[in-house]
Amino acid sequence: MKNAWIVSFIRFPMLIIGLLVFSILFMLMGLDFQFPFLNDISPIYFTIVNIISFILLHHILKKDSRSLKELVDFQRERVWKDILFGFLWLFVLYIPFITAVLVTMYIMFGSDFYMHFQTVFTGNAENLNFARPEWLLWLSAFVALIFPFLNAPIEEVMYRGYAQPIFLKHYLKIAPAIVIPSLGFALQHIMLAPSWQGAVVYFVAFFLWGVGSGIIYYKQKRLFPLIVCHFIVNTAFSVVPIIFLISG
Repeated sequence: MKNAWIVSFIRFPMLIIGLLVFSILFMLMGLDFQFPFLNDISPIYFTIVNIISFILLHHILKKDSRSLKELVDFQRERVWKDILFGFLWLFVLYIPFITAVLVTMYIMFGSDFYMHFQTVFTGNAENLNFARPEWLLWLSAFVALIFPFLNAPIEEVMYRGYAQPIFLKHYLKIAPAIVIPSLGFALQHIMLAPSWQGAVVYFVAFFLWGVGSGIIYYKQKRLFPLIVCHFIVNTAFSVVPIIFLISG
């Protein structure tokens, strides 16, 4: 039970540490930055946390005589069916996700919420002109290419594959089993936000995404289609640093 709580919430403090380390490095290098929002290089410290999470999860599963392969449940004969389910779950999950974004922004900004998309998704105008060394942009772009291959399976295994069944077994109710990992899932995603307003919107939207994924996993009893869905989203997100690099 203790391990389920650790797995659900350990990534957030690890990301905070990563953020602090990069902020100190930026300060020593004389680079401009807006603490705590370093979303333009978030693929780098998210990938570091993914590697640490993989090691931690592997250690926990080994003690339980289990494996990552078991939780992922990849079946070669079902791969195309799982990919199609991945696209289906992408469509299904985006409905509450987008609804959460729009409703939360309406509550925060009122009827002219559509005027604040830049604040929520890219930050304030004065914070968009930070100079970055070319090598750092290339590093971020390179890491962004491998980011989906690590992030999608690690997050799905941690929150849905590992933590959710343990909470379900302990509480004997599906609500806490889904809600607790979803809170950890949402909390870590505020580290991608470019502003405080964005952090609030991200938390609400990704919490609902987590709840939806938890329900799907509980009903379908298979994790790999959700990994495919998560991979597609991460791939789209990872294109952003590359676009910034190419556009200069």
